[in-house]
Amino acid sequence: MASTNRMTPERAVVECIDVSSYGSLALDGSLPLRAASEIGRHLRTCRDCTNYIDQIAKTRALLGIRADARHSPWSTARRTTDHESDLGYSPPALVQTQGYLMTLARATDPEHADDLVQDTWDHFLSESPSTIPDRGELAAYLIQHAHDHVGDEEADAQTWADDLVRHHPHNPADLAESDLPADPGSYEDWRTLADLDALDPDADRAELYFPDLYGDGPDRGEWSTPPAAWPSVSRMLRPEEETQTAELYSVVDSALDELPGTLGDVVYLVDIEGHSLPIVSSLLERGTPDLQRDLAQARNHVRGRVNAYLASR
Repeated sequence: MASTNRMTPERAVVECIDVSSYGSLALDGSLPLRAASEIGRHLRTCRDCTNYIDQIAKTRALLGIRADARHSPWSTARRTTDHESDLGYSPPALVQTQGYLMTLARATDPEHADDLVQDTWDHFLSESPSTIPDRGELAAYLIQHAHDHVGDEEADAQTWADDLVRHHPHNPADLAESDLPADPGSYEDWRTLADLDALDPDADRAELYFPDLYGDGPDRGEWSTPPAAWPSVSRMLRPEEETQTAELYSVVDSALDELPGTLGDVVYLVDIEGHSLPIVSSLLERGTPDLQRDLAQARNHVRGRVNAYLASR
């Protein structure tokens, strides 16, 4: 049953509705570190929300993987001289590739994501130090490497709770050795950082998938259709299942084509091309809160389409 005392004098207690609204931002590290910790605390006691976070993480990974087949900025990226980058990427492209690999690694195996990314780079540097691997090669190796060492395990609540903090850009363990600003944790209520109440299936907008939560009654704010556990990324995209992979990509493509222009623009620039929200804000000349809301909605729509496809198989 939903808590009847959601608000306390100290802070708001995180519930399922908060995870459905802000989980996407928590994965991005766009919330204060305190908020990521509070959401993680909720995940430890809620299997449904753990599955939801895992679904969103895998949706982000699928969008990034699908980039090469739709339109890849990597094929035309400006390559640089060796002194600019050991692998030959321009500095911005290297940052985008590193971010893409981390997104994929977290979705594949959040507990060992950092090691997976490092092992992937080490493999290509040791095998072919003079050859520049493309993003597809990097992804294929990372997925196979994770499959060989991890297998097909379900999302683990503790692992995802730890991941939200470990990969937060304002993790205190990283601040001492970086130029990152202090964590924006002074907000009395981190929900004021972005108005995501618009995740409303009854809103006057294009027909999109939204999280399935009770809108009223004693279970208000809890899952009416609990998120299911998805197969691992390596299982969904295994090389021997070409037909299944093609079908899944078709579902992702269709979901992207269904998005209104503003939502399609932000998910394309962030999850497919790999730009940061500040860069996208500049490119689209829109405020970050609006972009965060649109990005959450777009990811939820793609997640919903993929979930419907997986449930029908």
